[in-house]
Amino acid sequence: MQKQLEDLGLSEKEAKVYAAALEIGAATADQLAKQSKIVRSTTYVQLESLMKKGLMSTYEEGKKTFFAPESPESLKRIFDLKRKELEIQEKELHEFLPELMQKFEGAGERPVVRFFDGKEGITAMRENILNLPKGTELKLIYCPDSWGEIYTEEELFSYAQKRADKGIHLKAVYSQKTGPFKPDDIVPHTERRFIPYERMSIRSDIYIYKDTVAIMGLRGKIFGIVVESKEITQSMETIFALLWGIGQEEQ
Repeated sequence: MQKQLEDLGLSEKEAKVYAAALEIGAATADQLAKQSKIVRSTTYVQLESLMKKGLMSTYEEGKKTFFAPESPESLKRIFDLKRKELEIQEKELHEFLPELMQKFEGAGERPVVRFFDGKEGITAMRENILNLPKGTELKLIYCPDSWGEIYTEEELFSYAQKRADKGIHLKAVYSQKTGPFKPDDIVPHTERRFIPYERMSIRSDIYIYKDTVAIMGLRGKIFGIVVESKEITQSMETIFALLWGIGQEEQ
């Protein structure tokens, strides 16, 4: 009953006191406080509020003051008042909304940041990349040495093949301790350039696509971060272009 009374416009404590009064009928403030499990001083405050709303009345009997519940029909009036207030607020919102939208749109971009944890999180990030539209150019800065600690060679090749089959073009700059890949290691829709490990020793992979940058930490605590931001993506694309410019083409 209390939840329904609150939905109709009573506060939590008002609902407790009124529900208690409906259960036990006319009673003293002490009795209502005990029934509603609210301290006596607070019960008086709620009774005053309920009387103003026409839901409680009071009378003297001997030296005691009693409070009696009025018909719940009064809740209809309270609900009607609440509805009128909402109608007024709705009208004000419609009038004010264009100004709010103007400020919102003029406030600039709001980056979206998502976090992923563990191997499962990294795998989810990689699967999301496979959902990119056909023809998407995916830029990548990475070190293949790290992947061998997480996935098998079969899993890595299978993923690369799926990405190529979906028509997602990979443009990658990489470094690894063993030197560049052999030419026959490459799959379709793939361009790679190599930078010696001593010049680019990285422990995180960085994917750049559309307005998104995805960073995967692959050593120690495995985690990932996806940032959707035009500004950050443009900056990372500039860094990628510099690395691509100094990278060695695969022979």
